[in-house]
Amino acid sequence: MKQTSLTLRSRMSSFRFAAKGICRFFHEEANAKIHLAATVVVIAGIIWFRITGAELIALVIVTGLVWAAEIMNTAVEHLVDLVSPGFHPKAGLIKDLSAGAVLVLSITALITGLFIFIPKIIHYAV
Repeated sequence: MKQTSLTLRSRMSSFRFAAKGICRFFHEEANAKIHLAATVVVIAGIIWFRITGAELIALVIVTGLVWAAEIMNTAVEHLVDLVSPGFHPKAGLIKDLSAGAVLVLSITALITGLFIFIPKIIHYAV
């Protein structure tokens, strides 16, 4: 394995590669736009309803986890396509499991958001 240095230059290169990956994710993945729209709605709700500190922490955590899971799912799908370009049942299972993990986390984030926002919406409507 190649030994890498911990210089500022090498760390900056790592950040550039990560930023390049995020940019490609936004450019190439339709789900990125869906998650972006959901994130904008959450941010608007945070601002509109003056979310408390603990609620903000919960929303930031679940939102960040959904983003990370979706990016990892995309990486898994690309890796599976690379190593198994033709149809293979195991390749399909791996992709389905990866997508399922994103779905579970997205539902968890939705439930978290509902617990936080529904009482505020009801209070605001009354």
